[in-house]
Amino acid sequence: MKSIKLVAAVLALFSTMACAAVNNTPPSSSAAAAPSAGETQVQQPSLHQGDVWVDRIQGTDREFRIEAVHGDTMDVSYWGAEQVTDPNLNIIVYRSLTESSSEPTVSTKPGMWFEFPLYPGKTWVSDFDWEMKGAAPAKGQGEDRGRVIGWEAITVPAGTFHALKVEVVTRFFGKGGMADEATLDFWYSPKVNRFVKFDYRSFYEGEIVAELVKYQPAKG
Repeated sequence: MKSIKLVAAVLALFSTMACAAVNNTPPSSSAAAAPSAGETQVQQPSLHQGDVWVDRIQGTDREFRIEAVHGDTMDVSYWGAEQVTDPNLNIIVYRSLTESSSEPTVSTKPGMWFEFPLYPGKTWVSDFDWEMKGAAPAKGQGEDRGRVIGWEAITVPAGTFHALKVEVVTRFFGKGGMADEATLDFWYSPKVNRFVKFDYRSFYEGEIVAELVKYQPAKG
């Protein structure tokens, strides 16, 4: 029973991220019609080693930091959870955001949270195979479905931002009938090259809500 619970929990650690790209094949993507002239697209940001965002999570301020850039990948600390991402912060090697001792999960494609350019009405779908490493290895399949809801004014400790709300729903399946679904809502502001609010919910991992306190871009 203990091993079953462990595998279930670790599977869920992956749920919102289709992590660790063993290849860089772009995700299958279906987008709505291009934005009208009155709508603004959010283009891919330019991120650098040393960029830091400080977020408030359950009353505690924690750093989200780009620690190193290696061509098409980056080492990123998601509030202490060490991840590997693509240049857009889409996670490649995923470790749980709520379980400090989690094992890494590897997939055939990065988890698609940030499918640039972003604009209201855009949608995408990304299918992947995944493998959880460590003491309780497991394999399975998953699917990310993203949609850009629209521009909103949102207030966080860092101030009020005009931000683009995005929702990503991830479903994953493993052997033995194991399954989970995770939902991520985030509000993306081009002014800080990242989200200003991040709200993630999963059956196994629980919930994590982060709100921007300050942004410190790397010194040129």
